[in-house]
Amino acid sequence: MKFKINRQTTLAAITLFGLCVIPAAQAFTNTGTMDVSATIDSSCSVSASPMAFGTVIPGVNKDTTAVITANCTSGTAYTVDIGDGLNHITTGGTGGEYRRQMASAANRLPYVIYIDSTRATEIAATAVALNNLLTTTVGNAVDQPVTIYGRVIAAESTAKPAGSYADTVTITIGF
Repeated sequence: MKFKINRQTTLAAITLFGLCVIPAAQAFTNTGTMDVSATIDSSCSVSASPMAFGTVIPGVNKDTTAVITANCTSGTAYTVDIGDGLNHITTGGTGGEYRRQMASAANRLPYVIYIDSTRATEIAATAVALNNLLTTTVGNAVDQPVTIYGRVIAAESTAKPAGSYADTVTITIGF
């Protein structure tokens, strides 16, 4: 027996196969909901570049800068405080005020930190922790750098012996 396949037979076979493969339509549906949530906590970080004075010539002002960078979650209000340093004193320097100092063994070299490039507004060292407010602002989730300006005052370096002087200042961010 020979089968003759023609165009009509092929179309009929494809249609019949398609009807067998298509699932029956659903008669009913129902819906539900899914709760979605997330929390973004306020967070901040702070870093600082070194305040490197390099070589100080006794009797000559020596200026330098450093950059303090804060990064806080968008909308987070924060403050930055510059600490007194490890070698601070309550009297001394040309003005007799509370003072940050670098140390070389028992020797001390006072320095001042300012908020402005003209070095007119000092970020004072104080006897009260967290009282040296540098800035109050609101985070935007990107680095927010602030340049600070340092100076070894000429009159305070005249009688200092040779040596490598250093200090460590804590930077605190409150939010």
